[in-house]
This record gives sequence, C-alpha cells and structure tokens, in this order.
Amino acid sequence: MIKPSQETLALAGLVLTVGLALAGLIVTSNNGIRAELQAVRAEARADREAFQEEFRVLRAETRADREAFEKHVTRLSREQSRLTGIVEQMRTASSR
Repeated sequence: MIKPSQETLALAGLVLTVGLALAGLIVTSNNGIRAELQAVRAEARADREAFQEEFRVLRAETRADREAFEKHVTRLSREQSRLTGIVEQMRTASSR
C-alpha cells in the first residue's frame, strides 16, 4: 500500500477546503438571489394590485360619466321634441 506524502495530504486538504468554501459561497449567493427575486415578485404583485385598483376606479368614473352624458342627451332630445312641437303648433296656428 502506497502511503501519501504530507504534501499530497496537504494539497488534498486545501482542495477540499477551497471546494467547501466555493460551495458555501454558491449557496449563500443563491439564497441572496432567491431573496431578491422574492422581493421583486412582491413588488410586482403590489404594483399590479395598485394598477388593478386604479383601473377599477377609472372604469367606475368612466361609467358614471357615460351615464350622466346619456341622461343629458336624453334630456336634450326631449327638449328638442318639445320645441319642435311648439314650432309646429305655431306654424299650424299661423297657417289658419
């Protein structure tokens, strides 16, 4: 059986230590990236929810504006019909 030299054992220990250090660095880096990604997702979710709420408000305002406009147009149409009737009555009365 060949007995490894002190230098070989020291080099193997160094390689093992460096490998473990790199593995620890990779795990720590991945955990940091994961945490950052979760923060970005949470921010995106909050932004999306804020946008959706703003959209709901704008849609409700738009609907209210449209309904008010429709009522106004209906009122103007009735007024126009009433005025047209008055004008027709005046024409009929003047032609007699």
